[in-house]
Amino acid sequence: KETEWDVTAEDPEYHYNAIMDAMKLAKECLPKIDAIGGSATGTISPDNEATWCDIFPNVKPEVYKEKVVNIFKRIAKDLAGDVPLKVINDGEVTALAAVQKIKHGNVMGISMGSSEGAGYANKDGNLMGWISELCYVKLDLNPKAPTDPWTKGCHRGLSHL
Repeated sequence: KETEWDVTAEDPEYHYNAIMDAMKLAKECLPKIDAIGGSATGTISPDNEATWCDIFPNVKPEVYKEKVVNIFKRIAKDLAGDVPLKVINDGEVTALAAVQKIKHGNVMGISMGSSEGAGYANKDGNLMGWISELCYVKLDLNPKAPTDPWTKGCHRGLSHL
């Protein structure tokens, strides 16, 4: 079921509740939860922290650090207790999906959502662990290129892909 979520909201509890409400809908369809996996835009730490995610663009930096960095861990614990959790960049999920589909590695996956994520799976189909946000890669040398709404920088993948 699709749920509405206003990513421009400043209150991190709004985001927490929006994600949690959607997760609860999924939980209702399952006999139990053994583990939780997910994907998000931006930089996700090996410890499932939302180091930087552009799905929370208007949360103030000091509040982001306190309330958003650990949002995925809080959601998992509140939803299912102490089950294993793994959250990775959405581009990495796309690369893994490509490996499963074509049955070999050396692939780059590109996800197009609120920005452009990328992931790369090596010849063995394993992720490399790189930070792979294409939205901030400089693609256009034209000084009149469009700017992106987050960094106000121009020439980026966000405005071109």
